[in-house]
Amino acid sequence: MAKRMNRVRFTGKDKRKLGYIMIAVGLMMILGAFFMKRWEDQAYTNEGGSSAVALELANGEAGTFTYMDQNYVMRSDVDAYLIMGIDKDGPVKRGEDALDGGQADMIQVLVVDHAAKTWQLLAIDRNTLVSFEVLNPDGSSAGTQFMQLCLAHGYSYGLEDGCIKTANAVRDILLNRKMTAYYALNMGGINELNDLVGGVPITVTEEFLEIDPDLKVGETITLTGEEAEKFVRARMNMKDDRNELRMARQQVYLDAFVKRFDALSEEEILKIYDKMMDYVVTNMGSKTFADLTTLCKEYTKLDSIKIKGTAQIENGFETFRMDDVDRIETGLKLFYERKVQADDR
Repeated sequence: MAKRMNRVRFTGKDKRKLGYIMIAVGLMMILGAFFMKRWEDQAYTNEGGSSAVALELANGEAGTFTYMDQNYVMRSDVDAYLIMGIDKDGPVKRGEDALDGGQADMIQVLVVDHAAKTWQLLAIDRNTLVSFEVLNPDGSSAGTQFMQLCLAHGYSYGLEDGCIKTANAVRDILLNRKMTAYYALNMGGINELNDLVGGVPITVTEEFLEIDPDLKVGETITLTGEEAEKFVRARMNMKDDRNELRMARQQVYLDAFVKRFDALSEEEILKIYDKMMDYVVTNMGSKTFADLTTLCKEYTKLDSIKIKGTAQIENGFETFRMDDVDRIETGLKLFYERKVQADDR
């Protein structure tokens, strides 16, 4: 037979205490909601003011996106090529373990718009914080973590694995836009690549004097291979070692390199492609590479761009937190078009 439960009697004093507790809990919930709203607004602050982002990825595989109550569809006439500079000196080879892939010190996306007949480079900071799978030395998974983008390639054996892993992380940054192809160059190969195009001319800035004090500010010089490698890689021994400044140097070099490359014939370009293969991992064949360079000569080059954000030191390491508003709007501008609704007609 079940035991009879004793009924608890509340006195008037107890009821008043209970009422006070309920009021306090209610106030805490209201205050919590208020401060959460404040936090969300601040999380999306950019130069134009605060803007809470209404973000929804809808049917990602189908290439649709909803933003600020507007529907967008991914364009099929735009290509995205991932270009990386890997922090390795020698020719490419499989890493000794799953932590030996080499960090992606330079990350650029070549965006080719076939409808507008334009192309441009989108620079992505190597320290951009993203989520990806981290590996143990034996290749087993250590779970997904929020870390610098450059490490996506580092947590791999290198080669195709590192490229695909980085391409997937970049795809997530750019609103599910899959990379058309990738081209990863070990940074130690810059020396040879630079000399194969006959050297790259740059104008000396104050910062470059830290690399070679014999130069003069304002002087235009043609970089030798060794100078080119220092120009695009140097950071740790500089007075200002922020990656943002190194990215600026890399952009100066890339813009000058493109002009040099444009002057080459298709035959010369294919010879360079073949000679550099020891330092390169790519899923582009020589024909695709040659066709791409031809298109870039025919299309109009637009100014290079980058996603806005904040660089800071966290736990002793430099990080870059993207401005979500700018990230989303950059992705939409490059790869999407607004879907026409029946009401818009």
